[in-house]
Amino acid sequence: MKKIVLICLAVIALGCKSMSYQESSIKIGMSENEFKQTNRSAELMSVDQNGITIYRVTSKAMIPKNEPFSFYYFYQGKLTRFIKSDRIDDYKFIM
Repeated sequence: MKKIVLICLAVIALGCKSMSYQESSIKIGMSENEFKQTNRSAELMSVDQNGITIYRVTSKAMIPKNEPFSFYYFYQGKLTRFIKSDRIDDYKFIM
């Protein structure tokens, strides 16, 4: 019985460890097209005359996060910065 419990704990620990860290494929300086291919769920939030485009990605994790929204800012087609937020419309205030 102890062996079964230990095996179950080992499987759970190994499974959690492999899922706990995932390197992001999003890098500052990447093109807007690369970003859209990587994040098909990204929503276009804003485009302005100065060449700034803003996308929003919403976390769909099973465990709720404190900051479920990520905003990605592109200037002339290149990613310049990204911000995480707990409000759905923060992109309007963070320029």
